[in-house]
Amino acid sequence: MQVLTAAAGGRLFLLPDKTIDGMGIYRDDVAGLVKTLRHNGVDIDFASAREDRRYLSEYGAAGEVVAVIALAVVGNYTGDLLKIIARTAWQRARSAIGTGPSREEVDSATVTVRIAEIVRSDQETVIRGLEVTSPVADIESLLRGAISDRRPPDLPPGSSDTTGSEGVPE
Repeated sequence: MQVLTAAAGGRLFLLPDKTIDGMGIYRDDVAGLVKTLRHNGVDIDFASAREDRRYLSEYGAAGEVVAVIALAVVGNYTGDLLKIIARTAWQRARSAIGTGPSREEVDSATVTVRIAEIVRSDQETVIRGLEVTSPVADIESLLRGAISDRRPPDLPPGSSDTTGSEGVPE
């Protein structure tokens, strides 16, 4: 991914759905997404260089998740960046739904946002991931909660951190 080697603090990169033989494979409904977001003031680019990306058309019944968007964030998360990620998810859902969806249709569409944060220093490169699936309207608040909540999540009832076969269903 030669584009990701460029320094770009706080910039978003649209990650491919998959990579085959060095080619980034994107769904065809994201072809105009980057251009639309740039027009709306978002600093975003494809993670794969133009010559290293292809678009794939998929046909079939719509599932529960309308759209999946995978982003790389180079730099630190900020409040403005979270708003931009939420706007990006909204535009992605809008493009996946098709022609002329209402704002309510887009807001209620369920999307999955996958975020890879890349932080580089002279000594190391750290990559962290986060995935959120929810209605588009809730993405920003869920992301804020996920990155601001510093305490570990509670285990669900009935979970145990002990080892051994006691209490394990067969």
